[in-house]
Amino acid sequence: MIDTETKKKKNKGLKAVIIIFILLLIFLLSGFLVANHYLGKINRVTDNSVIPAENEFFDTDVDDGSLEKLDPDSIVWDGDRYKGSDEHLINILLVGQDRRPGEGRQRSDTMILCSFNPETNELSMISFLRDLYVQIPGYSDNRMNAAYVFGGFPLLKATLYQNFGVTVDGCFEVDFSGFKRIIDIVGGVDIYLTAAEAKIVGDGAKEGMCHLDGDHALIYSRIRKIDSDFQRTSRQRKVLTAIFNNVKSCSVPELLDLVDEILPILTTDMSNGNIMSLAVKYAPAVASLKIETHSVPSSGNYKAAMIRGMAVKVPDLYENKKAIFEEYLPF
Repeated sequence: MIDTETKKKKNKGLKAVIIIFILLLIFLLSGFLVANHYLGKINRVTDNSVIPAENEFFDTDVDDGSLEKLDPDSIVWDGDRYKGSDEHLINILLVGQDRRPGEGRQRSDTMILCSFNPETNELSMISFLRDLYVQIPGYSDNRMNAAYVFGGFPLLKATLYQNFGVTVDGCFEVDFSGFKRIIDIVGGVDIYLTAAEAKIVGDGAKEGMCHLDGDHALIYSRIRKIDSDFQRTSRQRKVLTAIFNNVKSCSVPELLDLVDEILPILTTDMSNGNIMSLAVKYAPAVASLKIETHSVPSSGNYKAAMIRGMAVKVPDLYENKKAIFEEYLPF
């Protein structure tokens, strides 16, 4: 027989387990509710419209005669010759679009793939230039930024995969107005300006390190006329890196305040569950993250040409996929 004292000890132990279990449930539920409170502020995709293939269009440019004219049927796509896998990476696509108040979905002015390797704690930011001439599934070959206006996130992700073999796990989009607000929310960014850049940024900006607010950071990020789209996308990555450097030194209360203000500016195709899963697993690694930046097409592996009245960059898909999987992605 079990004596009364032993029974009491067992009952106390059982009660302790039950109390701990209940407290754990309360903690998890509270965390879930708090996370959902914040993530519920993110905008979800509401414009799921698709432009029919018969209504596709091409944004033409003024032909100054400096570029060779190519017949669309003369382009040979050889990307299938290179096989790569990014299954162990987390790939998030950042999309910036030139949308004014009251307008619907526009072309993607900025496309930056953020690829994270959780094993090495490395992040690669890879810009895909907007005037890349690529295959768009279900449509004629066109500029890459046309994929977003034709079919939103799904078509843009399919276009990236078909041409460059990259698998996108989720997308976040912001327009120019939202971009400026994010810069102001994080307190501005410190960027080194060249003399030419400072002249365009204006308002007394000088060559050297400058602190830019949202308005001036947007001007800086869109500079193109003094050089090319390669440098323009490089500026955008510098701004993103500066934002990251501002945020990673914040305390938890400061981060929650930032999240509370920034999330309503973003639009995503990811579920709360997917975002929470990534945040729980990898948020602790953010403070020590190592960042590299790149752009596609890779140097020398494209041809500038006029096709369908558009000034475009025709990438060598084999060489660019090779660069992406052997040099750019954080393996």
